[in-house]
Amino acid sequence: KFITLMNTVHMGTNYAWIAFETLIIPTQIEISANSNTLSVGIIAAIGISIGVLVSLFSGTVSDHFSFLWGRRGPYILFGSAFASISIIIDLLIQNSFIGILAGYILIQTGTNVSSGAYQPLFRDLIKEDQRGFATGINGVFTLLGNAFGLGISGYLISIKFYELSFIVMAVVLFATAVVTTLTIRHDDMPQIFIKHGTRSRGQPIIESLRIDGKFASLVIASFTFFLGLSGLSFFEMYYFKYVLLAQNPAYLVTISGIFVLLFSAAGTAVFGILSDKVGRLKILFFSSLISGIGMAMIPLYLNLIYFIFLGTIIGLGYGIFFSVSKALASDMSPIDRAGKYMAIYNISVGGSAA
Repeated sequence: KFITLMNTVHMGTNYAWIAFETLIIPTQIEISANSNTLSVGIIAAIGISIGVLVSLFSGTVSDHFSFLWGRRGPYILFGSAFASISIIIDLLIQNSFIGILAGYILIQTGTNVSSGAYQPLFRDLIKEDQRGFATGINGVFTLLGNAFGLGISGYLISIKFYELSFIVMAVVLFATAVVTTLTIRHDDMPQIFIKHGTRSRGQPIIESLRIDGKFASLVIASFTFFLGLSGLSFFEMYYFKYVLLAQNPAYLVTISGIFVLLFSAAGTAVFGILSDKVGRLKILFFSSLISGIGMAMIPLYLNLIYFIFLGTIIGLGYGIFFSVSKALASDMSPIDRAGKYMAIYNISVGGSAA
């Protein structure tokens, strides 16, 4: 129960991320003046790049500075609150390219303050032989957030309840952050560092970004894997609209996305748990193989049914790699620098999308 509730915030965070990346930003670009489809890539690259840096900063700061009731929880809660407010602000300033970009940067900033502090919880609070299970549950909640973000936001947009989709997104994001924060409150104690026999509430943040060589290899491998898959998230709607000539591409994004995410959720849960038993590296190789095959075959079959079938294969590989690589990164992170290490690992996810 603890592991399940601890992961809740990722459902809200990924609800917001997938809705914006797949549905909201393309819709905003199309209705705003003097904008084109290239703007989607520009906004995504800038927003996510800033978000990655914020996540690195948040994770590193939470290693060294606790405030209020805990080491990570306050960052998770306040970051999500800022992001929820930013979602409403985005709704009010979306009439221009600059407004869309500014709103997305604000949302990325808030969610990555939260995410940067959340990632090291696997190292802080979970035993090594349970981390595959914990990151598997994390993957399920991540993909459930994606499914709900696509399903609910896609449905609301398709029936012209565009503004309501923002309100629902903000409420879900903040509510899930509250659940996670309350769940970890008694275990997420303020950090007390010992230095030269005296207690201090913190240590200097300015330190080398040098990391272990094996951990760096994991980050590079994860970056290349997610780089190969990230384009589907941002340009799926355009594939349906301009390649398959669909009349309602948002609806098809929703339908295909739910199928893909169901298989991803199954993969992340089953193989996350399995990695605790058989090891993580073999499973990472398997997931890379099936995802690569599925991606290579998409241009050969320009048909919705084939796209959904190949998408489920890619989604299965993505879900497996997502949970197992995160478990391995947690295993390899030093306990006193878990925030920094996990934030660097997170660059492989966010940086590849940028």
